[in-house]
Amino acid sequence: MVNQSGSDEAKRPNVLIFCVDQMRADHIGCSGNPVVQTPNLDRLAARGTLFPRAYCNNPICMPARAGMFTGLLPRDHGVRTNGHALRKDLPVMPQALADAGYRTHATGKLHLTPWVPKVSPPDTSAYPECLEYWNNGSIAQFPEPYYGFQTVDFVGGHTSYAYGKYVPWLKERGGDPADLTEKHALEHSSTQPDCFKMAVPEDLHYNRYIADSSIRAIEDSAADDASPFFVWCSFPDPHHPFAPPAPYCDMYDPADMPLPARREGELDDLPPLYGRIISGQVTPHNCDNSVISDEDYKQILALTYGMVTHIDTEVGRVLDALERTGQRNNTIVAFISDHGDMMGDHRLFYKGLYTFRGCVNIPSSCLLRVCRRAGENKPLSRRSI
Repeated sequence: MVNQSGSDEAKRPNVLIFCVDQMRADHIGCSGNPVVQTPNLDRLAARGTLFPRAYCNNPICMPARAGMFTGLLPRDHGVRTNGHALRKDLPVMPQALADAGYRTHATGKLHLTPWVPKVSPPDTSAYPECLEYWNNGSIAQFPEPYYGFQTVDFVGGHTSYAYGKYVPWLKERGGDPADLTEKHALEHSSTQPDCFKMAVPEDLHYNRYIADSSIRAIEDSAADDASPFFVWCSFPDPHHPFAPPAPYCDMYDPADMPLPARREGELDDLPPLYGRIISGQVTPHNCDNSVISDEDYKQILALTYGMVTHIDTEVGRVLDALERTGQRNNTIVAFISDHGDMMGDHRLFYKGLYTFRGCVNIPSSCLLRVCRRAGENKPLSRRSI
């Protein structure tokens, strides 16, 4: 293996991982979805390897992400549900890469420590991802290093309650954090709460902040060329609330959306708990499934597809930066999600309790490239597994 300059000195590949939150495997064009537009993710899968049977190890954010960072199952890393911090004594991928000489940078969502820690008195050093600490000013700078990441541009929360380093970035550019919220929405798109068209413009959205941070890390690496990089580019979307900004909020017509998977009599095959959830007696994530109409389902799916296409646009900008800086052929690129979402299948929403395919089957693709000699760069695989 030689580096791109053609010298005899071996250059280790860079690593770029795109991670999204609560995205289903079938919400991407290359998986066969005929409606959602994901040209950049389709491009990544076409040049690399698509894993249509990729499954998360736990359909809850923190256990799934702890598994990504440690390579362990929840029974071994100990994070079995949200609210439990990943132990600091466990080996993690970013630290292993940092120890091997990589520049390690994270931007966006991490969720390795709780965002609502139930501790008193407050402990900012132990819980730097806490929403309250950021919003009340107890934390203004993210502690570095963090689980092996030498630098971090942290964004916590989702949609209407995004927080972290993104908020001052937004304000510096004349944006208003209140425009993230449903109260300031361009339009309310459903009778259900948490479904709206976000007022924050595309160029001030947290997805832009996250992509720009990744692009800077890629450009800095190209300028220095001393060490390979590991960049964790983590978008909080398409997690609920369902609220893409323009133009993505108007990109999909709810009338064109298919209804979720369901069949008559399916409750007879499920544990009694599912009947209690569907009837509204039990409301996981404060979601009353009994009041969500077919019209609501279609509105939610249209907004979700808008969020997915928005992510795809920002992924494309980062991939273009790799191309522009001459690093595409020496960079391992992967796209993953922590888990999926029921999205109305079997009249259920969100995640956590469910092990249906919509919740546990995640989008996963990887582009591996190896330089055999200067100018000869070929993908290792273009097959589906």
